[in-house]
Amino acid sequence: MTAHPTLKATFASRASTATHPLNAYLFKLMDLKASNLCLSADVATARELLYFADKIGPAIVVLKTHHDMVSGWDFHPETGTGAKLAALARRHGFLIFEDRKFGDIGNTVELQYTSGSARIIEWAHIVNVNMVPGKASVTSLANAASRWLERYPCEVRTSVTVGTPTTDQFEEEEEEEEEFDPANQELPPASRREDGRKGSIVSVTTVTQKYESALSPRMNKSISEGDELLFPGIEEAPLERGLLILAQMSSQGNFMNKEYTQACVEAAREHKDFVMGFVSQEALNTRDDDAFVHMTPGCQLPPAGETNGALKGDGKGQQYNTPSDIIGVAGSDIAIVGRGIIKANDPFEEAERYRSAAWKAYTERVRELPCGNCIARNREANCAYEAGAPTSKSLKENAASAEASSDGALPPPTRNPSGGDSGGGSDDTTLSSMAAALGYSQTRPSTLSLLRTIETAETQEQDGSGVARRPPHSQSELAPIREKYKGLVRQLPAKTYIDRLVGMYFKDLHHQYNFIDKDVFFGQLEEWNTLPFQLLSSPEELRPAMRFFPALLFQILATSLLLLPPGTPDPVFDSLKYAGGMTFEDLATDYSDSGAAIVNLFGKSALDEVTVQAQFIRALFQKYTAHVIECWHGIAAAIRDAQELGMHRDALDPKPDDSSVESILKNQWRILHRRKMYMMLVSWDVNMAVFLGRPGSVVWSHGLPSLPIDAPTPKDCSKTPVESRNEAVDPPTLVTRQLYLFKIGDALRYVLDLEPDGSHPKDFSKVDHVHQLMTSLEDGKPAVFRLENPDRRWDDHPDVSGWIHNTRLYLQQLHHFGVMALHRPYIFHRKESRVAALRAAVNMLGIQRKTFDGLPLIQWRGFNLFFGSFDAVVVIASIFILFPHESPELRDSAVRRFHWTIAKFQAIREHNSVARAAQGVLNAIQSRFIKAVGNDTPGLSPNSDAASPGEPPPPAAAATEETPDSTRTAGTLAGGGSSGASTNGLSLGISPSDGSTWGSNAAAEGVNAWSLPEDSLSALAPMYPTSDLLFNDLVAKYGDNGLADCTLDSIGAQPAGDGFSMACQFDGDFAADNTFWQFMNQFNPEFTG
Repeated sequence: MTAHPTLKATFASRASTATHPLNAYLFKLMDLKASNLCLSADVATARELLYFADKIGPAIVVLKTHHDMVSGWDFHPETGTGAKLAALARRHGFLIFEDRKFGDIGNTVELQYTSGSARIIEWAHIVNVNMVPGKASVTSLANAASRWLERYPCEVRTSVTVGTPTTDQFEEEEEEEEEFDPANQELPPASRREDGRKGSIVSVTTVTQKYESALSPRMNKSISEGDELLFPGIEEAPLERGLLILAQMSSQGNFMNKEYTQACVEAAREHKDFVMGFVSQEALNTRDDDAFVHMTPGCQLPPAGETNGALKGDGKGQQYNTPSDIIGVAGSDIAIVGRGIIKANDPFEEAERYRSAAWKAYTERVRELPCGNCIARNREANCAYEAGAPTSKSLKENAASAEASSDGALPPPTRNPSGGDSGGGSDDTTLSSMAAALGYSQTRPSTLSLLRTIETAETQEQDGSGVARRPPHSQSELAPIREKYKGLVRQLPAKTYIDRLVGMYFKDLHHQYNFIDKDVFFGQLEEWNTLPFQLLSSPEELRPAMRFFPALLFQILATSLLLLPPGTPDPVFDSLKYAGGMTFEDLATDYSDSGAAIVNLFGKSALDEVTVQAQFIRALFQKYTAHVIECWHGIAAAIRDAQELGMHRDALDPKPDDSSVESILKNQWRILHRRKMYMMLVSWDVNMAVFLGRPGSVVWSHGLPSLPIDAPTPKDCSKTPVESRNEAVDPPTLVTRQLYLFKIGDALRYVLDLEPDGSHPKDFSKVDHVHQLMTSLEDGKPAVFRLENPDRRWDDHPDVSGWIHNTRLYLQQLHHFGVMALHRPYIFHRKESRVAALRAAVNMLGIQRKTFDGLPLIQWRGFNLFFGSFDAVVVIASIFILFPHESPELRDSAVRRFHWTIAKFQAIREHNSVARAAQGVLNAIQSRFIKAVGNDTPGLSPNSDAASPGEPPPPAAAATEETPDSTRTAGTLAGGGSSGASTNGLSLGISPSDGSTWGSNAAAEGVNAWSLPEDSLSALAPMYPTSDLLFNDLVAKYGDNGLADCTLDSIGAQPAGDGFSMACQFDGDFAADNTFWQFMNQFNPEFTG
């Protein structure tokens, strides 16, 4: 059978012949964006749905949703989730496809489509139908869409265009001359000369009018001209709605046979004004006038780097095919990808990989292969053209334009078949580019691959980075980049402010992370200050490090501004504020956004080590401002950029500029710094993955580069070789600390490896082995970092004194957190894990207390005060609530530290937004904790809390002393007595030693009065409290109100009873119904005491 014409037709040509308005728009959009990718956003929360729609929207043409599986869906018609999706669709250029699969009688599907809380027709351009009920369901949906369109509010849009007709327009007018009536004209049209010269018309004004949605952003009079609310290059999507018929499925064993599929095709032909096409596994256009679009799910690519990897199903019936099979072989138009993108380590990069593969399959399908040249050479089997290569026609047009351009201006870019600009007159005259113009493949062994290898080698030799650079931009591309760059750089403050803020960063923050080489940075700062002003208008002429240096500078300034006391006038920096009521955090956010804009301005093809530093410091800024989710994504972006620069492989280390000794030594220190940066990124990645319960970005099994050498910082890198420090005579360095942090992260990754086994592994020996590994690592900790009996030789050394004490506390906290995170998934099912997790959580809160002592008020906003505390509080509460008989030896310490932590969160909530967000949940969990363990706080002295549970008690004479290292902080949180005053000068409102009560005594009699069989908790999912708080919008409600502003007294005033039937309930966007929070809402044991 002859292939249907649509299989060889380009999307641009199909757009001109499409009968359905949405199909015409969709084909234009596909041609414009060079994309035929649909994202199946199968996520559980509205936040995730909007996030992926915004971030991946530029790479797709269709977004497929399941609104009924999304928790937290806002049904407001103007500001709800559907409206937000519609706004993102306009901005990024894609259609919304609600995968509702209507499958009922006609009247029911009409109401499901147009009515109800979701009102799908209002925000979804496309829906689909299951044809099992028959053709009546298609007819009913078509009628419903027609009635809705008639009632939709529209206005008349008038557009006026002024311009000179082109030669093509003259030819169109010539074809219409037969209809010319001279009787109705004052002057007959003059005949056009045939010498190719322009006509004598100077300009023509054209007025057009058409109906458009009154809700369209184009009709909004308050929106300024040029506001980027609509995707550039195409009009807004038409109001008409479209239907896809579910004709075939990708699931194994489905019942959609040939007769069913043929019935779907017939129904589509009967409703061409409403049916756009099919969800199918192959092209179903068979008649000459069939012009339906086809979308195919079940698309998957092998892992990056594997060309022939086998595709497996998901174990739930889904079967997968590659984009090449779906688009190139089966003849579908759009590949639907879901989990392949959503579950990827870097969803944005993976979306681009799928888009490129699907588009390549389309371009190869529509291109006539083999070409005449390959047939003449008897090389038909090897004929392959790069998807983006310009055609011979476009090359001729470019040559003609170049000859016709007498003033030296660049000719306009021409469109190539892939939807991009081929850039006529481009200044890219490399051999490989010219070879690509002749049709040589860039992805197969050929002459082009040899030329590209030669050019890359030359580039690497010139810049010494080991990374091939993109050819220069054309002048037309550079103009807006230059203006944007100059506008962003202008936002930098004066040198006086820069010097002060940079000094604050390196004094108060640098030692915590050591991600920037201080000497290199100040050298770059000096170079930046001496750059000629004219160079800022030509950033492409700057070397990469200088081009991106202002991005790093903006991030450092932004982070330093957070050190300034909020709400307090500052005689130096107040003048930087440019608006009334502006805070330093507002100014810092502006600076950080400007730095991010500079990094993004040049794309991923132009990177430098400075861009990685800028990405990391921005992630640090986002952590300090409690944007933890954005911080997690920022670290992932920094890792990808570092990998692009070859930091993940020793073989990609940079080469020295020349063979001199000075150059070689400087290069060795540069390699050391690169490895230190990548090691830091890897450590952050694994810690955040365990802490947030999210996937990491680094695949450890692929190997890591060599670790950096722990070498003392030299005074002159060009004269000092890289040599390991002598532990006997050299003080510890920040790299010493980072190397030990990496060892802790190496142990944490085994926690991630255990996650696939679930909370009921067949064998707990793996868990016990990891626990032993963590214990051995703690026992082998360098003496200088120990919290007990540390090596204090270097405590007063000027290079060590500023960070050593907090490091001891932080490393101890990380150890306890690792043990707690290891056993947390099993606390509901295994007693040994409960005891280990409880002990680690209690110890962790003790370390948090010591960390908080003497901490300056400005540092209360730091995420470290929240890190682990929230999870530890929930772990302690959950164990004592569900298993009140267990671990009596830990009860006193657990209760005391539990209440102290709650009070700490209450104190810092005005300074720490994450603590503020958790306050309601903490209040609710505390009320349940009091019912479980009683309301009397153990009457021990506050200082006795310093000893960790399970450790030998201190001697009687030293019972009121802290551990030796913590005596360097200026007292305890409780102020050394019962005043409850912190060294920060604030009262936390607690006196752990005065025997005060918490709430009423009504529940005291019920302590230890119930027990639960572990079998009743077998279905309970593992807890990830911080992840639930940040990603699933975990909150606590008291009736219809939130608990964030409620005090414990108001919660304790709830009706008392013999159980946990409290008015305070947990709520959130949970994907499952077996979470700890939902169990707590229903938990009501019978009291027997």
